[in-house]
Amino acid sequence: MAKIDLKKTSGFSMIYDGEDLQVKDHIFNEKLSISISDVKNQLLNKDLTCPEIFYTKYKGLDHEDLYSSKNLKVNFYVLKPNLAGIEFVKTRATRVLRYPRIIDVVYGGATILMQRYRGPKDNRVIKVVTKKEQKVIIPPGYSAVVVNTRQNTNLIFAEYQCKKAIQKIVLDELSGMAYYIIRKNAKQETVRNPNYKTVNIPERLDWDKVLLSYGITPKTPIIKQIMRKYEKFDWLFKENSITL
Repeated sequence: MAKIDLKKTSGFSMIYDGEDLQVKDHIFNEKLSISISDVKNQLLNKDLTCPEIFYTKYKGLDHEDLYSSKNLKVNFYVLKPNLAGIEFVKTRATRVLRYPRIIDVVYGGATILMQRYRGPKDNRVIKVVTKKEQKVIIPPGYSAVVVNTRQNTNLIFAEYQCKKAIQKIVLDELSGMAYYIIRKNAKQETVRNPNYKTVNIPERLDWDKVLLSYGITPKTPIIKQIMRKYEKFDWLFKENSITL
């Protein structure tokens, strides 16, 4: 496939060559290939054996500790278009207890599910359908997955969080999130995970309003916004700083 220049949407001198992310003047600390065996506990169908690789995570993008010195951690993810049975390929459910995260979609489009589940009478699920350049905030304490719901397009997104944030894989014991995104009869559907006996239906939020309230410009890459107006993003580095 042709190389994809991601500089405009990511804010970095970055190219995707069909297999790897290549960066100029920056380095990733680690590259991880997440296999179906890593994700299997969170799948609707646990008997699947393909696709072998679900996604690739590029951890800790930096340049001479520029971002680390500002207490910032930058990760990138690449999800190729694929189906795992009837489910669209997705990330594992992760949660950061005390700090928020920002997702910045730099190529393709995604459906993001986030949830806070304390029980049948105390739970909330938020669904966000995104396109290129869209930003989404994941609040502290919310579990989240990112799903590539486009069958012919790679999904590439950046994740920004405080360096102190501890991100954990969660919900294996419940087979993942409260809802799955599937393809059925040539249509996309959101179906409930039967392990959740009672759960609220997914909410849709006015993300333009949410982003404005936290000082985020819709089209400009997040890295440029943080580096230019660091003080406006003080909430990203504080515990329990935001609510949706």
